[in-house]
Amino acid sequence: MLKRFAPALAALAMAAPAVAGDLPSVKDAPLPPPVVFPYDWTGVYVGADLGGAWAQGKYTRGVLNNTRNASSIMGGGFVGYNRQIGSFVLGVQGDVQGLGVDTNGLVFGYKQNLLAALNGRLGFAFDHVMVYAIGGVAFSDTKVSNVGGTYADSNVGYDVGGGLEYAFLPNWTVRGEYRYYNFGTFNGTYGPVAAPVNFGFQKTDNTFNIGVAYKFGLPAPAPVVAKY
Repeated sequence: MLKRFAPALAALAMAAPAVAGDLPSVKDAPLPPPVVFPYDWTGVYVGADLGGAWAQGKYTRGVLNNTRNASSIMGGGFVGYNRQIGSFVLGVQGDVQGLGVDTNGLVFGYKQNLLAALNGRLGFAFDHVMVYAIGGVAFSDTKVSNVGGTYADSNVGYDVGGGLEYAFLPNWTVRGEYRYYNFGTFNGTYGPVAAPVNFGFQKTDNTFNIGVAYKFGLPAPAPVVAKY
């Protein structure tokens, strides 16, 4: 009886591998690669910074010229808005900085406790990294004193500079920034009306600070999941 079915069993055994090869695969479909979106710098941001200021005041009175340099720790805050277009980032920013410059001398001295500015920014973004230039109108509370009394500086000038900013989290950035401030020349007069004494005072500042900012940007778009 077994001999009668042996040829049929042998044929069935030989055909089994071929039939198995035609069955559909039960392996899971490969997962799609992760979707990585470039960083978007667009949004309102607020931040705080800390650094140093190096001030220079030049006093002139007739043939007399005197220059006094001073330095101070500086710190404050800023608020601004960025708009990214391609790789370019356009923005506006306002900031206020407190410092403690105070010089005294036999001929003259000056004090400065405030630096503020309203600036435009132009940046170029490399994804999470941005290099930028900054500049605009600057304000100060500098006061100069000499033997004739105490006088306010012009207090309005300009500032220019640049920096490097890095987005280390979706809404957080860190930056390093340099700026140069120039408040022009202030001209004053003291002494009797019949014989006034004229003087001039020119004020500049160089600053460097490190700041951290929080950006109120739109949430990142949800990644598209491929269907199989």
